[in-house]
Amino acid sequence: MNSDLQRIIDLMKNSNNTVVVTGAGISTEAGIPDFRGENGIYRQLGEDQVMEIINIDYFRNFPDKFYSFYREHFNYPEVAPSDARYALADLEQHGYVKNIVTQNIDNLHQKAGSKNVIPIHGNAERFKCLGRRCGKLYDKQYFLDSVEQVPKCSECGSILKPDVILFGENIYSYMDAADSIMSAQLLIVIGSSLTVYPLAGFVNHFCILTQDLVIINRGSTALDHSAQVKLDTTGTTTSEILTEICNQLGIDSF
Repeated sequence: MNSDLQRIIDLMKNSNNTVVVTGAGISTEAGIPDFRGENGIYRQLGEDQVMEIINIDYFRNFPDKFYSFYREHFNYPEVAPSDARYALADLEQHGYVKNIVTQNIDNLHQKAGSKNVIPIHGNAERFKCLGRRCGKLYDKQYFLDSVEQVPKCSECGSILKPDVILFGENIYSYMDAADSIMSAQLLIVIGSSLTVYPLAGFVNHFCILTQDLVIINRGSTALDHSAQVKLDTTGTTTSEILTEICNQLGIDSF
């Protein structure tokens, strides 16, 4: 067995509070393109244009244009969780992972069975009524079934907004994510280059306080120098790595 993999397993056995941070890399394995990846919309349309449209001010001023863009570029077909997501759910169930802080909006951790998930950028599977006294939540199917270009609340008639953080909005789970990361004994970062803030800042601050950082990622990250273990997934997959970790810990994963 790979010596780095064994070191990760030993760290997990000795940790009473392991927190996992996941980025786009764990979702690309499931078939969801990374914004910044080769097939991502930043490459296709240009980062400036995308950031202008998926902005809270643009949404408020041009909801019809926003939803036209959203339906074309964010309405992914039904995607099943990868084996990596199921492995993380099993690790949580067996007490090896306390919770997951994710940058992803695809809801796949929850679909795989993880219970303690902090989606810092929101959940694209939900839509929220913007009515001041309403705030009702709807699932994605309601949005897909809507005959209107801009979906409306069935209760009060107000506009629905995807329950994700748009540019210009505050991250409502900011403190939950920060508290979770800073209280960890062991932090495992999976599929993130650690360049997007505020999450990268949380991880960087964690490194100042402790050395128990593990990074599992394809290619380099901004904090490789701070990691106790850096495992590059080039030539393998996160699913294979996490499944092997489960096997070595005696967990019959999925």
